[in-house]
Amino acid sequence: MKEKTLNRNFIFLIIGQALSMFGTALLKFTLSLLILDLTSSATLFGTITAIGYLPPIFLSPIGGIIADRSNKRNLMIALDGLYGILAVLLVFSLSFPNVLILITVVMVGLSVVSSFETPIVQSSIPLIQGKDSLIQSNAIVSQINMIANLIGPLLAGLLYSAVGRTYILGVQIIFSGCAICFSSAAILEAFIKIPKISLSPISNPLHAIQKDLGESFHFLKSKQIYVFKAILLNAAFVLLIQPLITTGAPFIIRVVLNLSSVLNGLSQAFMGTAGLIGGIIAGMIANKFKTNKIYWLFWIMGMSIAVFGCTLLLGLSANLTYIMFVIIGIVIFTSASIAGIFIMSAIQQNVPKDMLGRIMSFYSAIVSIALPIGILFYGYLYEKFINHLPAIMFFTAIAILGIGYIGKKTYRHL
Repeated sequence: MKEKTLNRNFIFLIIGQALSMFGTALLKFTLSLLILDLTSSATLFGTITAIGYLPPIFLSPIGGIIADRSNKRNLMIALDGLYGILAVLLVFSLSFPNVLILITVVMVGLSVVSSFETPIVQSSIPLIQGKDSLIQSNAIVSQINMIANLIGPLLAGLLYSAVGRTYILGVQIIFSGCAICFSSAAILEAFIKIPKISLSPISNPLHAIQKDLGESFHFLKSKQIYVFKAILLNAAFVLLIQPLITTGAPFIIRVVLNLSSVLNGLSQAFMGTAGLIGGIIAGMIANKFKTNKIYWLFWIMGMSIAVFGCTLLLGLSANLTYIMFVIIGIVIFTSASIAGIFIMSAIQQNVPKDMLGRIMSFYSAIVSIALPIGILFYGYLYEKFINHLPAIMFFTAIAILGIGYIGKKTYRHL
């Protein structure tokens, strides 16, 4: 008999995650607006934001080890508690003269907590859900994440515009609301029951790190080489697709097409919604679409990018080019969302339960490295080859089609 996807444990998990993700999105976006107001410097803002990318790269593997060796439910409660403490610290920090330093410290703290939270949540889902429900479960978590990242910044922008940075009490109220979200998430997570996985105890933490990381790499390189290849292919995909659109959208719309920031904002909203729709579709086709067909999604994305390259060659009006860009962006983000959910589920299904935390943390770390590299790479390409944008599109299209072709054999073994 097939187990229900929305069982008691999973409901508590997704509601807790919804509160935690929404609080994080609201907090981070409010902080970004506050930093811009305090500094009026794009360089300083970019530097502080970039610092947030660093902790996951180095700490995710440690987070995976802790996730495998500790009580996952208690870790979730503790991490949301830490999020809440950081939000409360922000409330008080606004009264100090060196507020920018304190805000930077808190942003690093948020990134550190996130480094540990991601592998814990990703490794908990297969323990409370059956294999038949895994794709739908990952799709639901993905949808919650996307909804939080759509509503959180929108609400933060509206609230911040209403109170302004000069009204310190108003900003403190926003941060207090975030603290309430995190506290509520921690309370709900206390009701989750996650099966415990027993690993042999090691008294020396350094030996534990060395042993667990060694076992993880041995598993990936010798026992599940196709899982390893799938992780590397996904990292290559993240390096190419997300920066192409996220870096390219404001550049193409504002600089190349010379259109308004309103249209730029609309494009972001459409693409964010496309990712959400992709999660819904993934849940609907979970029992019909097979993992070995994932390469089809890469080919759809590659061909879509090539079509946009052809559109740029035709020299259409700015408005028509914008419409084509948004349509193709929607196709890409929908396909990418579906592919990501199926790849994540396939990896989870092929990894032993006592190694889920470590493997998922390795997956997160690789993606965390690929994304900023891709952003820098495409930032350079767009600036250096502003008069040759079709060439950038065709180059990316060929690379994505190549990933699909290489992955065809890999996904067949997952």
